[in-house]
Amino acid sequence: MASVVEQLDAQIAQLLSGWNTLSTILVVGIVGFIGWVIYDTQDADTHPLLLARQAQASYVRQPGESASYRSPETPHGYPLRTGLAVKPPGAPMYSAGKDGDLRDIWRRVTGEIPLEKNATPDGTGKIITVFGKQDITEHKIPDITKEIAIIGKHLQDHGAKRVAIYLPNSVEFLAALFAGAFYGFSPILIPYNQPHPTLIELLARTNADSLIAEAGSLPLADVTRGAAGLRQVIWTVEKTSRHMDWNEVPEGIGGKLDVSVWHELVQDHKNGSIELPQNSGKAPNVVFLWQQGITKSVEIVEFTQQNLSAATGALISALPAHQRFSPSDTLLPADLFTHSYALTLTLAALFSHSTVVINSVAGPGVDLTLASRLVSPTIIVVSAETAAKLHNTTTETITGALKKFAHYLESRMLASGRLPTDSLFTRLNAPVRASVGATPGKLRLLFVSERVGQDDTPLSSDDLSDLRIYTKARVIYALTAAKVAGAVAQTYIYDYRRGTTPASKHSHFGVPLSCLEVKLKDNAAHKTTDEHVAGEVIVAGSSVAGGETSLGVNGTFREDHTLAYI
Repeated sequence: MASVVEQLDAQIAQLLSGWNTLSTILVVGIVGFIGWVIYDTQDADTHPLLLARQAQASYVRQPGESASYRSPETPHGYPLRTGLAVKPPGAPMYSAGKDGDLRDIWRRVTGEIPLEKNATPDGTGKIITVFGKQDITEHKIPDITKEIAIIGKHLQDHGAKRVAIYLPNSVEFLAALFAGAFYGFSPILIPYNQPHPTLIELLARTNADSLIAEAGSLPLADVTRGAAGLRQVIWTVEKTSRHMDWNEVPEGIGGKLDVSVWHELVQDHKNGSIELPQNSGKAPNVVFLWQQGITKSVEIVEFTQQNLSAATGALISALPAHQRFSPSDTLLPADLFTHSYALTLTLAALFSHSTVVINSVAGPGVDLTLASRLVSPTIIVVSAETAAKLHNTTTETITGALKKFAHYLESRMLASGRLPTDSLFTRLNAPVRASVGATPGKLRLLFVSERVGQDDTPLSSDDLSDLRIYTKARVIYALTAAKVAGAVAQTYIYDYRRGTTPASKHSHFGVPLSCLEVKLKDNAAHKTTDEHVAGEVIVAGSSVAGGETSLGVNGTFREDHTLAYI
């Protein structure tokens, strides 16, 4: 035994006798490499096989078209999602619930219909408005409910059937939208900042009989000449301008037009006990105007209440259970409410009792840093133009070699299937981050909407990966279309893959929502074969106006069963 110990001691002495600086470097390098491998070897956020085959194809396809592709939530043989599955208070957990409409969403906000998890009627949602650079106002839900009742009753008493809403994102916009469902008139959602002749033409084309707009945003004399069917106008007035008389009607109009002011109508009934009607009949449609640009043509689309509720429910269920909207979330819609994707996500947040922050600085191409600087959102909805602007602005600031190396390390982590988190390395050399929100690092979801057929702002998979690093949030890229409420398809929340498309092309759009299915129809340029799926994109389902529509673009389902442009 002693000889064995002596031999071991001699071996160690011989090893150490030749030790030098190179030996130290080699040992430190080996130990560091082993430690890095152990640190870097972690499970991906989702199993890679779930990304390898995402949508589900039907087993049979008809001649001249591809198979129908669906979300794994509603596989073939099961019905598509048709609504919100609203359950009244006291309903058993196993009951299916009804599809619901805008009235049920607002009743959920007020707490009349409780959340399923806590099942208490006491909880309510929150709505906050940001004014200018410093003013933040939290609105009381009972006060908004009273405004819905007052404005809705006023329009109903004056025989309104089609009410144009020409407002930026505001609490008045939402109140007018919900008032239409409760009081039986169709809201017409007109994108803001239209030239006066275009706006007047849209009022005439949509047969609007009433208008809700910001005071002074359009000349009434021209409106009465161009839109002869308009009989009533309600002005919304900022607090700084309420000392002026906005009830005055220009000469020559006479009794053709009734002009009212929003805040005066509310004040006249502030002491009254007005409650929302408990009617259970079918609520009227909501009219959207699809416009690619201010100077381009406008497509008028009417969505039923079921179209909107199906899209809202599908957007909620598309997220994994632990990533869905919750009362602890704060949503900032940085895109216009007149875009159905931004609106249905806002409705989803309200339905989930999340806090909704409304900022009139919203729309395509806005500066997200300015729009979010006073609040700390956990979820943001933006247009593809806004996302591209944020990406380009932030990329320009990556100049040093250390910052590029830090960006490379986080890109490598994303490629392995994990969202980067703060570590010792990022504290020593943090990658460049975009300035989004008042509290850095609080943002967890960034929804980006791409309008179908729009090629001027392509976001590649590399761009989306960069945005994940810049914002430290998971990015969801959606394809939206005129006659589809919400979205046609959107990327899976854990799909971080890079290089899936050329750098100058759009990334893929993931899988269809659970309320619809997508197929590709043969045309002169593309035909579906057993080896290749391509053709004109056709969408059908409960969120589609009219039940089925063609998107007018060519697409393909890739090997991983995700929808993409050709």
